[in-house]
Amino acid sequence: MRVLAICYEDPDRILGGMGRHVRELYRTMAERDDVTIDLLTDGEGDGPVEYMDYVKHHTDKLVCWKPRKPDFACLLAQDIQMARTLSQLLAQGKRWDVVHTHEWTSMQVARMARDALSVPLIGTMHLCLTRLTEVENPDWAKSVEEWGEVDFYMRQQEGNLICDPDELILCSQAYIDMAREVFLTKRDVNLIYNGINTVEWNPGNGDGPAAKKEYELDPARPIALYVGRIATMKGIEDVLDAAEAEDTGWQIVLVGEVNANSKEDQEEWFVTKRIRALEAAHPERLRWTGFKHGKPLRDLYAAASCVLMPSRHEPFGIVALEAMAMGVPLLATEVDGLGEIVNGSDGSEYALIINPRSPQEVNDGLKVLKDAAVRSSLRELGLRRVGDFTWEHVVDQTLEVYRRAMKRKQIADIRRQLRLNNTESVGGVHG
Repeated sequence: MRVLAICYEDPDRILGGMGRHVRELYRTMAERDDVTIDLLTDGEGDGPVEYMDYVKHHTDKLVCWKPRKPDFACLLAQDIQMARTLSQLLAQGKRWDVVHTHEWTSMQVARMARDALSVPLIGTMHLCLTRLTEVENPDWAKSVEEWGEVDFYMRQQEGNLICDPDELILCSQAYIDMAREVFLTKRDVNLIYNGINTVEWNPGNGDGPAAKKEYELDPARPIALYVGRIATMKGIEDVLDAAEAEDTGWQIVLVGEVNANSKEDQEEWFVTKRIRALEAAHPERLRWTGFKHGKPLRDLYAAASCVLMPSRHEPFGIVALEAMAMGVPLLATEVDGLGEIVNGSDGSEYALIINPRSPQEVNDGLKVLKDAAVRSSLRELGLRRVGDFTWEHVVDQTLEVYRRAMKRKQIADIRRQLRLNNTESVGGVHG
């Protein structure tokens, strides 16, 4: 099977859950003897790059992982550059049996590939920006609406991503319900959770002392780690409210960055100013390391005594799997897809669960987690839970979706040809 995957986020420069998903999905899929993969993505330079047993094709010198101005020209430039690279691959004779697009940002190019080759199109939505405007702060939502053509184009392509593909994959039942509500569709949707690579993410694969030394963390305090975008949907303001309200004896370490179009915009955001002020006034309570991934991130997990996920919105919540796999107790909400990780079908709870938008519950939870026995119990529960989320299982399910789409396309083509033959036959008789 020949697969063309398309994702604007270069998995070698991971920004969030989508990059992690694409990286691990195709790395694991490439281990199958009967699958070959080409990934069309943005990144530094252009041309094919051998990457984790498959080929990654960068668009023509368009670096989309860097912050860009949110205007229509940038979106058109991305589409044009990716379409140019696609056309070059087609001119070279490249052909695929199925096209899989990740997010609305690559939907236009994916449709071009489908139409050029007459093959099935698979779509995956990792984050619904239409829903995100409802859970982020009002100022952010208002700014999105003021983008004009960008806002219209974004919502249009999100609708296309949900309704147009031959098969649609979403990462949680909560997101399936959301898609049906927001986009008014009753179409079939494939539920495929994300996975975790326990060879890479495990309790023995992190250097906690090294992280504490490198980031000058307080050796006398347990570490509560917050991993993810510095964003309202992740509950960052609740974390700051909790840290400002009370000294619980923990040091909260923020690992992530602010989505902004420039360093100046990042520093001007009121949340950034709050973080800077709190870190300066109470470094024993709060530290900010910036964005980390790979080994530096695993080292920080190893240094932590718990992980904070006070999220207000989570399509899935891959940080929860990382924390569990690293053997770190989890203090989390149960919103959206995150609830499907921290709650088992048998009623088990795999985290200390708190309500969203509740700084007091953040602090109360940290007080509970001072108990070593509680942490030990949650650690064991988490390590057991990650066994339910393997990339091998994700690949099995994804390939089954590909095969089903290909079979349906084959049957549709046969029926179309039969109808054409019947039409010609009737025409010949009457002629």
